[in-house]
Parts: sequence; C-alpha cells; structure tokens
Amino acid sequence: ISKDKKENFSLDFSQGRINLSRTKYQTRSRELIILVRLCVNSSHQNPDGEEIGVPHIHLYKEGYNDKWAYPLPEGVFSNLENNWETLFDFMKFCNITNTPNFKKGLFS
Repeated sequence: ISKDKKENFSLDFSQGRINLSRTKYQTRSRELIILVRLCVNSSHQNPDGEEIGVPHIHLYKEGYNDKWAYPLPEGVFSNLENNWETLFDFMKFCNITNTPNFKKGLFS
C-alpha cells in the first residue's frame, strides 16, 4: 500500500514449471499493470528488435507497458543464484519498505 494509502501494489515471484532456474520477480499496480519485472535465466527481444541478455529487468514505459527490457544495473543484485537474497534486493530496488509476510516454503 502506498504511503498515502491511495494505491495498492502486488509483489509476485514465480519459477518455471519445467526449468526451475527460470525465475521472475515483479511488482504490479491495479492488479494488471506491471511496474518492474526481473527475469533471471531468460532472454528478451525489445519492440525495436534489440536482444537483451540474461538476466534483465523490465521497467514500465508509457505506451509499451512492460514490453521493454534493460540490462541489470550494476551493483543492485548481489547474488542471483540465491532466490531469497534476490527477492530482498528486488524489494529494495522497488522501494518496498515494509517487508511482506511470506509463507513457509516459498523457495523450496
């Protein structure tokens, strides 16, 4: 919930069903609008044809939603091999200040 209580946000984490190393972290607003998405172990092609490597981050762009990806910024994600550390680095990147309560077994 935003500080002014006017917006609700969602934080999602998912793993691939076949390739478990393919992970995705994202924040959404209004249930459908993806604001930030971190993709680990998958590549992406931007609308202009540019190939973006592994890993990469999607940032909301007016008119394109989450269709544009960018290389990861330096020094933000400390250990992409560790899902737990990556989740906390992602929350820090997204300015999530109140850590949600997680269900036991989230990363089992």
